[in-house]
Amino acid sequence: MTTQDPENSTETSDETLETAEEPTDPIIALEQERDQFKAIAQRSQADFLNFKRRTDQERGVLVRNASGQVLIRLLPVQDDLERALSALPEDAPDSWKEGINMVLQNLQALVQAEGVIKYEPAAGDSFDPAEQEAVYYQPTTDQPPGAVLSVVRPGYRTADRVLRPAQVVVAKAPEETAESSGN
Repeated sequence: MTTQDPENSTETSDETLETAEEPTDPIIALEQERDQFKAIAQRSQADFLNFKRRTDQERGVLVRNASGQVLIRLLPVQDDLERALSALPEDAPDSWKEGINMVLQNLQALVQAEGVIKYEPAAGDSFDPAEQEAVYYQPTTDQPPGAVLSVVRPGYRTADRVLRPAQVVVAKAPEETAESSGN
């Protein structure tokens, strides 16, 4: 004899629902946890790629700066060799001239291979403090004030920065004296 009590019948159906939901809850929980770990892994990977890109850029800047510092220290040696070559006496042996010239050419080739360009502003160019260093202001009426009159020492630059500014003499307006002003 089987009689069903309505209260028991409800409990049985609730128990059935609970047991039916229990296997899906852990699966849903595991899927959510998986998605969270996947998002964490993706963020970590993106952070790592950004870190790697940033360190590569910083390393490149450090290498350029380090090689730039070495080149800056070599430029006076190149200038000295050029002066030595031009100052050799006429009666100096040809082997001296050839030796100094060979060392100078090797140094120039090394500097050029690093992308360094020698520049000298032309007389009459406007003075540019970003690329030039004024060593003297000379009063003159031949050029307008602020124009380059002559180059004392050439400058050197790479594609992205000035390694050594050119030293120049810059024109300035002549000073008027009390006699010339008519007072």
